[in-house]
Amino acid sequence: MDIQKRFLHDRAVLLLITLMAFLLVIGVSLILWRFDVSKNPTIIVSYKPNVSASNYVSGKPIDIYAIAIFMVFSAVVSVATAWRAYTIRRYVAVFILASTIFLLILATIVGNSLISLQ
Repeated sequence: MDIQKRFLHDRAVLLLITLMAFLLVIGVSLILWRFDVSKNPTIIVSYKPNVSASNYVSGKPIDIYAIAIFMVFSAVVSVATAWRAYTIRRYVAVFILASTIFLLILATIVGNSLISLQ
């Protein structure tokens, strides 16, 4: 059987890709729907306690949109990398997909936290 067919017929891989797609849709839609530029043209993008009197560093709206772009990019790259790694070892591909799921969860939490500080 061809490697691509085995990759797409593996239940663990399909479960992880489905979960990743679900988290990607939820994370990107939450960031895009909750973010409102009309509230404040500059937004808080990071917390640095030693920079200035104000611990929060301001940024532009593209910084929040970059989180959503990062989520899409990391999901696509991880599926492509897992596909290539599946030919070497199955558990490496599963680890790549599982770690990307963790990364998507963290990116969603960070994005929503930054939006709530707006």
